Amino acid sequence: MTIVMLVLATLVLSTAAEPASQTVVPLRIGFLEGQGAPGDFGVRLAVSQINATGGITGPDGTRYRLEMVYPRRPPVVAEDIPEALRDLNAQDVIAIIGPVDNRFALPNLEPLARAGVPVLTLASSDTLTDVDVTNNIMRMRAAERYYSRAIADFLVDQQGYTRIAIIQTDVESTEALLIFEQTLREDGLTPTVKIQRLDTSTLEADAAEILQSGSEAVVMWGPPQDAAQLLQILRTANYRGEVVYRDVLEGIQNEQVPLRLAEGVVGVTAWAYTTPGDISRLFLLDYVTAFNAIPGGAEAAAYDALWILRRQIEESGPQMPELYEGLLQTPTVVAVQGRLEPLQYGNGDFARHVSVYEITDLGGPRLLARYANDVQLPDSELQTASEPRIVGMIGTLTFTPSPSAIPTETFTPSATPDRVQIVVNRPIVNVRSGPGTDFEKIGELNQGDRLSVIGSNQDFTWWAIQYRGQTAWVAASVVEVFDPGGMVVSLPIIQPDATSAVVLPPGLTSEPSSPVDLYIENVVLVPAQLVPGQPFTAQVTVRNQGTVGAGGFLVAATFQPGNIPTSAVVNEVVAGGSTVVNLSPLVNGTGAFTVTVIVDSGNSVPESNEGNNLYPLSYRVDFPLLAQVQSLTLPVGLQIDMAGGTNDIGWTGAALEAVNGARLGVITNATFDTIFYDRIDPAALNQTAIGADQLQRGVLLGVITAEGRRAVLRIDRREGDTITVSFRVYNDSP
Repeated sequence: MTIVMLVLATLVLSTAAEPASQTVVPLRIGFLEGQGAPGDFGVRLAVSQINATGGITGPDGTRYRLEMVYPRRPPVVAEDIPEALRDLNAQDVIAIIGPVDNRFALPNLEPLARAGVPVLTLASSDTLTDVDVTNNIMRMRAAERYYSRAIADFLVDQQGYTRIAIIQTDVESTEALLIFEQTLREDGLTPTVKIQRLDTSTLEADAAEILQSGSEAVVMWGPPQDAAQLLQILRTANYRGEVVYRDVLEGIQNEQVPLRLAEGVVGVTAWAYTTPGDISRLFLLDYVTAFNAIPGGAEAAAYDALWILRRQIEESGPQMPELYEGLLQTPTVVAVQGRLEPLQYGNGDFARHVSVYEITDLGGPRLLARYANDVQLPDSELQTASEPRIVGMIGTLTFTPSPSAIPTETFTPSATPDRVQIVVNRPIVNVRSGPGTDFEKIGELNQGDRLSVIGSNQDFTWWAIQYRGQTAWVAASVVEVFDPGGMVVSLPIIQPDATSAVVLPPGLTSEPSSPVDLYIENVVLVPAQLVPGQPFTAQVTVRNQGTVGAGGFLVAATFQPGNIPTSAVVNEVVAGGSTVVNLSPLVNGTGAFTVTVIVDSGNSVPESNEGNNLYPLSYRVDFPLLAQVQSLTLPVGLQIDMAGGTNDIGWTGAALEAVNGARLGVITNATFDTIFYDRIDPAALNQTAIGADQLQRGVLLGVITAEGRRAVLRIDRREGDTITVSFRVYNDSP
């Protein structure tokens, strides 16, 4: 068996010097979310270490240097992911890291599967790789089922508990709760209390029910502030049983769960910083040294992903499809998370490790049990390497642990910048579309302006910055550079877009002929999820990239459904400045819509460019969900409660049956991702059973639950006597 030892320590920079005559080819790695999102620093650390050790040598001898890039408009809601993918592809990335969590990943399975380059996701939903038949989505940390099963094993098999209460206060955790409940059933147990809520308005009564049930353990899923509220109630009542909250460590680190309440609470994670083993400890040391912060499971998984990617580029090069095919054939890997077996796992899974831990009186995680692929690891398996000298698989480099040679980034607020910045030291400085005076001028900076640097050209004579949503360039000779800790050496070398260079006739400039140019920079919906009959605000950022101010014009849009015209007057936008305009419509009905937001809708302001006044805004109006589950496998004879406390459907092997007064029916001309509340018509759902011959993959069913709620269910697959489904249940009817 081939075993790859991933490298998690760095060499000093002087050992990586390359002959000046050798060309180093940049390779771009895309991070699908914004800078600073969970996992981002793990990628940054790996990229810095790989480059510090000389980069990557491909199978043909080509030397490569990694560069990190981000979407120019980082995603805020799930609907932003397709645009972010297109943006990263336009930047010629060879692989994408992300999305980080299930909220972004689940609604975007198709665009992720068809991204054109490998997508190494940090999200945990079972559906991600189960439904992706292309295996282009490769999961870098354990799927949701492994967390729920580990909790059940710890409570039932190790602690011997038989009376367990479960409570959920969000939608996203429904899958985890159902898997946990199903695991209890396999052990012959049912929850003493099962509570599913969308908020904590009845939490006092719910906690009283749990306390009266005599439960030996309480398992909770939901936001950390909800967990803190439940813990406060249980502590006040002197509850002596076990409390499990999966994300308790993150809650403490984010200061949303007080340590006085969290002590003794059990959690579960893909990797905890107290995990023993040399590779894990080296990663922790390098991470803390670099960022003055403690890494979590997302950072460990992202870090592993980059080193796995590095190994495969050495083996097959960065081109598709060789890179994609090689990643799917990755042999056994010893990494930060542990001994990974992606070739054995299949299905695009790279990691199936989870750790159960308990919060100590000082706030740290004390490991209670570790699992790999549902098997508890013995203590002897916790040590991944006895000698911290790790050799790459192909024998080209030997890595010896040493203090990290990468620049230190400190994110403690201070007067000193924590990244490379430039400050304009002249009255006016031109901003150009590329690193040279032959590139188009796209704007100006004023004396004293301070900006973060995102890259440079090959000889560091031009700095790359983010300017009006795009990469732009400023000459190094006209600005002062602040470089804390020598971070300039780790900046990515950015290749300009040759098509953006322009040659102007003598005496002409690229300044607009009219001094006013208005455009809409972005539109943010608050809240992001629109609900019929509830007010919302469209926050429209209007920018004037002209040379004089403008005012007295309208920003307008007609919102759907219902053709609701909405507008607001803008009194003034200064030259080069921006303002935020609020549109506040009220819509009824549900659906997915795209409307056009218009700046200067009455053409009252003469502009140099009248062609950039329109902004397409896509959004969805729907009622909130009570429950959402992805890829739940039903054996013959199993009935499930979709939400609310009463079983709604059951699988007989010959049919999917509605029970306890529930009803169902087939829905056509819709998909699971695009359907909305009004498409589920109670009058059309009048069947009590649908035969197996109609339950093909992708078939969509509408359901009226035993409690009268509307739900939608998708058939994911049938294998033998089992059937796998995904479903969503809407909250109480409006």
